[in-house]
Amino acid sequence: MNTVNSPTRRNFLKSTLVAGAWVLGSSSLPMLDSLAAEGKNKAISPFDFWLSMDASGLVTAYTTVTNLGQGTHAAIAQIVAEELEMPLENVRIEHAPVIKQFHRQWPPGITTFASAGFNSALATIAPACAAARQMLLQAAALQWQVDIKDCVAGNAQVAHAATSRSMPYTALIKAAALLTPPEKPVIKSPKDWKVLGQSAQRPDIPARVDGSVVFGIDVQRPGTLMAAVLHAPRFGSSLQSVNDSPALAVKGVRQVVHLSNAVAVVAERYWIAHKAMRLLNPVWQDGAHASINTAEMRDSLLKAVAAGEGKPFPGPKIQKAEATQTAMASATTVIDTSFDVPFLAHAAMEPLNATVEVTATGAQIWLSTQSQTDTQKGVARALGLQSEQVQVHTQHVGGGFGRRLEHDFAIEAALIAKAAGVTVKTVWSRENDMRAGYYRPITAARVQLALDKDHLPLALRLDTAGPSLLEYTRVTNSPASEGFDWTFIMGWFGSSYKFPLFDTRWTRVDFGVPCSYWRSVGNSQNCFFLEHTLEQAARKAGMDSLEYRCRLLQHNPKAIAFVNALAERAGWSKALPKGHYRGFAMNGDGDKLFSGHIVEIAVNKPGQFRLIKITAGINPGVVANPKAVEAQMMGGTLFGLSAALFGEISFKDGQVEQGNFDGYPLVTLAQTPVLDVLVISTGDKPAGAGEEGPPSIGPAIANALLAASGKPVTRLPLVQAGWKLV
Repeated sequence: MNTVNSPTRRNFLKSTLVAGAWVLGSSSLPMLDSLAAEGKNKAISPFDFWLSMDASGLVTAYTTVTNLGQGTHAAIAQIVAEELEMPLENVRIEHAPVIKQFHRQWPPGITTFASAGFNSALATIAPACAAARQMLLQAAALQWQVDIKDCVAGNAQVAHAATSRSMPYTALIKAAALLTPPEKPVIKSPKDWKVLGQSAQRPDIPARVDGSVVFGIDVQRPGTLMAAVLHAPRFGSSLQSVNDSPALAVKGVRQVVHLSNAVAVVAERYWIAHKAMRLLNPVWQDGAHASINTAEMRDSLLKAVAAGEGKPFPGPKIQKAEATQTAMASATTVIDTSFDVPFLAHAAMEPLNATVEVTATGAQIWLSTQSQTDTQKGVARALGLQSEQVQVHTQHVGGGFGRRLEHDFAIEAALIAKAAGVTVKTVWSRENDMRAGYYRPITAARVQLALDKDHLPLALRLDTAGPSLLEYTRVTNSPASEGFDWTFIMGWFGSSYKFPLFDTRWTRVDFGVPCSYWRSVGNSQNCFFLEHTLEQAARKAGMDSLEYRCRLLQHNPKAIAFVNALAERAGWSKALPKGHYRGFAMNGDGDKLFSGHIVEIAVNKPGQFRLIKITAGINPGVVANPKAVEAQMMGGTLFGLSAALFGEISFKDGQVEQGNFDGYPLVTLAQTPVLDVLVISTGDKPAGAGEEGPPSIGPAIANALLAASGKPVTRLPLVQAGWKLV
């Protein structure tokens, strides 16, 4: 059984009746009266949620987890149904108001990332539901004058078997509301789950299919004007001057707004604004990095890792530079490979947008975001307001992938609306969305793996180089560690594999290009560097890929079990047709989380290959909804597959070359092979699934290509490494 027993959570609940609904919220409800008066029936909790049950038995739970399409809201509904012993159809999940009382330490404030949604709900909403269940049982026991231990909750009612009595929750609301909530609510153990752990339909899917769901771009406010934006063509450039007349001459255009690095046209319709924007010819003042080119950036990064003069990782218990050097000198074999990967865009289907209403006393903003608190603070600063004066309305999100953790577009929209003096919806075009940042950092790495006479690792030396995303991101609580960008070592320390010695270094090479978190962050490239190095070691040892990995996992039986299960699912031991090859790669976090891919390809001509089958696997510990996790792995696999095959943001003369999906293609249905997903649940705690699809699909393909050609793949995307998908 799991008990909420943190001292800071004592007395966190208060039970009350508001507008006929039983509300279980915090012990301090500062906005309860005003919100109820507005007809919203919202209680405020410092605990990420509040819970209410109306007279019909409908339960509403509020969460700070944004609906990005990842399915977490379905899992949260399952938590409510599980803990309250009631049908799923009686549960509704809504996003919490963006106020300080809902802030949490991790993820910071109100924000959604790091696959933390289900875990945060287990720590917050689950105890509230457990408390409500206990209070309903107590209310029934008091009314019947029986021992509460003899009362059982189920199907939205309380029953007493000895006397064959039962009462629906709706009949117990008033009595339960008068009781004091338990100080330490006890939530169910996974072994006792009946609703959680089972696949359940996602309630948001019908609306997503029929188009009735409201994304940020769909928001309609009375009298709203539309804005299109033209940014400086080079990062670091500023607006020097622009003649507004051509745009203002277009019928329907209301205003041209000058920003520090952009020009916006405000009009009655978006396409009017977009058309008028294209008539403008701004004069820009270039910045320090106006002439950057991808070829030169790659060259400087590869030279940096070859020099090996980067900043050591500031972890003395992990970092063993001298011992690693000694091991390298005494090794029987050293696998020495230099890799590089490009900038990558997030390319979410819903372009960046925000609708903003600015008044003399505050502002309201409607948008698709992963980062409500940072957006609120950033917009407030830009408008000269207090955070409390900015009301953020969270909408459904048409793809986040980390880009919507940033709030640059929201600040821009707020400044445009303030200048226009009316409500304005700012929409970035696809070209603007792709060319105006932020990106996954361009990175190079040199990996040196020292092997003993049995081809087992003695030490690993890692030299990386690239720009620091932590210097650019506006996400709260993303500091560098003693000047070291820790995202460059994600997936190395704490890996499921065991390396006796590490020497890890990073060289900061900045190109003035805004970088940020990209789905799976550093693991997205580091898994490629690590797994392709291990594949080369397996070939040196003359061993099967999986057999070699299992040698490195002897200390980790859970990891070996995962590898074997994935191998069985993919038919690894079965003979392949002529010209067919398989590749394996895994992304693991100690003994808590495992994910991986086995890919089958066919190579008929040099430099050309076909994808035959992809088998994906994940063991995230505890699984709330197996089908939802399966869908997460599918989506993440295809996201990573697009990046591995084609993904690249490149620069020429300081400008981004890609502007739409013709230059930044996504994998199509015709290019997607059979995709089979294995979901395993063998842990006692959930570790998250949202980040696990992208890391290992690229290296799995690279390892299959290594098996086919005998040549390492040292550059992504594969189209830049001499391999073409046919």
